[in-house]
Amino acid sequence: MTNTQTRKSPAAAVSEVSAWRRQLPSILTALSHLLRLSLAFIFIYAGLVKLLHPQVFAHALAQFELIPEGLLPLLALGLPGVELLAGLGLAFNLRFCLTAILVMLTGFLMILGYAIFKELDIDCGCFTLDELTERTTVKTAFFRDLLMLAAIGFLFWWRRSRTKVL
Repeated sequence: MTNTQTRKSPAAAVSEVSAWRRQLPSILTALSHLLRLSLAFIFIYAGLVKLLHPQVFAHALAQFELIPEGLLPLLALGLPGVELLAGLGLAFNLRFCLTAILVMLTGFLMILGYAIFKELDIDCGCFTLDELTERTTVKTAFFRDLLMLAAIGFLFWWRRSRTKVL
């Protein structure tokens, strides 16, 4: 230790830790708002893009070869509608919207996992028309969805921890 460096007293170190611990709930609250609004935006955007181009989304769904052709139009309009409504509900922090997004995301992960297992060279159809030309791999979409799943896990944990405190 040089002469210019000073050693902190144990009381000062405890005080710094104490101050940080007091700020942690505010930091986690801000993080939860950021994650919630980010997920809401993602689902609103994805739902709107698919609703504006249901034929393109139906084609993307058909590539997975899991859905009967007669149900494709219904699913190409219904799923984006649910994504849009769940995203809007999450933006306003409405009850059960996070659960709806969790259920959808779990389904998406299962379907993407199937595509990875079958080594399908297809577009996931997740977001935009550009994805069809870029050929976003299903592995990329799978890992992106895992990140969103982690965010959802944090949001559920934060909600649960906040209700225990209150």
